Amino acid sequence: MAQKQRIRPSQTRAVRMRRDLLDATLHLLATDGAERLTTTAIVERAHVSSGTFYRYFNDKAEILGVLRDEAVEAISTDLMAGVVRALDHDLDGGVHEIVLTLVDAFEQHRAVILAMVNAMPAGSNANILPEVESRLFQLASVLPRRHLPDLSPERMEAVVFMTMGVLVSTCLRVALMRPQAVNRDEVIDITAAMITAGLRAG
Repeated sequence: MAQKQRIRPSQTRAVRMRRDLLDATLHLLATDGAERLTTTAIVERAHVSSGTFYRYFNDKAEILGVLRDEAVEAISTDLMAGVVRALDHDLDGGVHEIVLTLVDAFEQHRAVILAMVNAMPAGSNANILPEVESRLFQLASVLPRRHLPDLSPERMEAVVFMTMGVLVSTCLRVALMRPQAVNRDEVIDITAAMITAGLRAG
């Protein structure tokens, strides 16, 4: 049976209620994890009835989908700002700026990203943020094109394709799985050095 398409609310009260439900879900993801998330827990946290929840969302999957879309949009916006800052640096400094930007953004949306990982059959091995990788490919490829002008267009395409994919997965690893004993700044430096070496290897 097809699910009803929920209409985004336009009245101030309705917008606020929808936001309260999203924020309650975010809180529960951050404190309890996706495994323990239920619609009952969401409505209890938001102090509303089940009927109110279903006025705005069909089910738990839909509210997680909205949070995922919000996270992707926010990460993409941060990434664009990071690339602009990176253009003021040489290749090493620019790559470091992008790595730092991505790790910061992934950490900020850690709870939602972990819920996405949890929902994927392949878990953390899945490409959970293809939109971010696609935008990174478009935006961050400005750096190697600017600093490595001698590469042929074909070689540049291959180098950018490989390094940008590695960049996203490595920054996710730093943001989601870094052991407490591992220094954050040091692992960001190592990641940036790896990516820069990969670009220069082209």
